Amino acid sequence: MINTVGSFALIWLCLWCALTIIFRMVYPLIRPALFRLHPRHGADLLLTWWAAPMMLSLLASLMLFAPIFENSLITPHCHGDCVQHAPVTQQWFIALVGVILAAVVIGSLLLHFLRNLSKGADMQRQLTMLSSKQNGYHFLPAEAPLVFTLGWWRPKVFVSRGLLEGCTAKQLAIILDHEKAHERRRDNLRLLSGRVFVLLIPERWRLLVTNDLHVFCEQACDFDAAEKHDAVSVAETLVHVGRLLRSSVNPISSLAFDGGDLALRVKALLAQNSRYRLQSWQLVMLSLVLCSALIMVLDPLHHSAEHLMAWVDATGTNFYASER
Repeated sequence: MINTVGSFALIWLCLWCALTIIFRMVYPLIRPALFRLHPRHGADLLLTWWAAPMMLSLLASLMLFAPIFENSLITPHCHGDCVQHAPVTQQWFIALVGVILAAVVIGSLLLHFLRNLSKGADMQRQLTMLSSKQNGYHFLPAEAPLVFTLGWWRPKVFVSRGLLEGCTAKQLAIILDHEKAHERRRDNLRLLSGRVFVLLIPERWRLLVTNDLHVFCEQACDFDAAEKHDAVSVAETLVHVGRLLRSSVNPISSLAFDGGDLALRVKALLAQNSRYRLQSWQLVMLSLVLCSALIMVLDPLHHSAEHLMAWVDATGTNFYASER
């Protein structure tokens, strides 16, 4: 049992690392195309792109160890006896290393996710106690200009007295529509998930991906506000609020209407009609292509995993012999 579980863990981690490297190498090539899409679709595809290494490697590993797929998708071959077989190591201590490594990786990601969930929930609870509920937002009696959406499953919009005094009624309506879009989309949870999916890659790569996802989320909410108001008014409000909030500090785990990435967002608003919206049939076709590709690579993946396990067994045997 330990050999099977450990082999599964090793293969999953190796596939995960390989796919992460491949997806990172390809990302600069598809990045311009993502920014030509409507930001709503861009955010979804970007999050899917970086979730794919973990999810595809997990799915492929499950398929490698499922007899039903071996019967139908793996070329018949024998290793001494012609029975169904998964690529399993024969060294129990190597299998144990695989289990420990997988537990450490998954535990680290889960701990990061839960810790941030807890911090955000605590901050939302504290600010809710300090605020009073108004029509569509929570009012904070603070002189500093602040506006942000905080929370994971049930986000809330917070607006300070300083911001209300610095904005016109029309600007406030645009700001609230923007923040309500964050609330509907649960963008805080989307950004947290994105940070978890790229947590194990180098920081320079990680910052690029998280910044891109943040820009997509902000642009998507700008576009939502522009559907109710005109794009020029939203752009002018962005500039005004960006100046107003320049020196303010927002809580952790929050999304703020803070004028961040101002030039990109204003440019996107003024050219929003040029952003392409994906159709449902295109998403279905993309899913079918991915499924077909996964099925096609299963056979070579099975043989590659067998070679990997054979090399791991040989290395483990040599190491154990040298130690004795």
